[in-house]
Amino acid sequence: MSLAHAGPWADDFRAALDHGVSGYETKILADGRVSTAEVEDAHEQMGRCLSDSGYTIAYGPDGGFELGRVGGGSPSDDMPRANGVLESCEEHYDQFVTMLFEETRRNPHKQDEAAITVVCLRKAGLVGADYSERKWRDEYDAGSFSFPEFDERAQQCTLDPLGLWRNG
Repeated sequence: MSLAHAGPWADDFRAALDHGVSGYETKILADGRVSTAEVEDAHEQMGRCLSDSGYTIAYGPDGGFELGRVGGGSPSDDMPRANGVLESCEEHYDQFVTMLFEETRRNPHKQDEAAITVVCLRKAGLVGADYSERKWRDEYDAGSFSFPEFDERAQQCTLDPLGLWRNG
């Protein structure tokens, strides 16, 4: 299977396929790209799968999702069951589809994450010229940043550091 047209993300697509994904995901990932229609279908399939067990899923426009119960409410009183159902549905429909869609959309040329984030943070005025990629990596690894990480501008730099798709 050739993933040459996946460009800099070819190894990631290959790793996902080598992971042993379902036939459904294999069909999506085999061409080395994930279209908007494909990720939307994967989300629809996830919704159907979860609803069979009494759960709902709502995907956020910037990534992530929220699990709920059919008919309303939160599954928080039975998270072990909810997580088990979620993992089972993901194994069939979305172990890698959403992640690869989002990553290839936000950084299509797979540039160094620290480099593009630091440039974005500087442009946003959140860090000075002396803020280095090494400092960002250290802070990222520590889970604590010296800039206001929940500021909208910082969120923009995290989600869409190249400014390719998100209106922040």
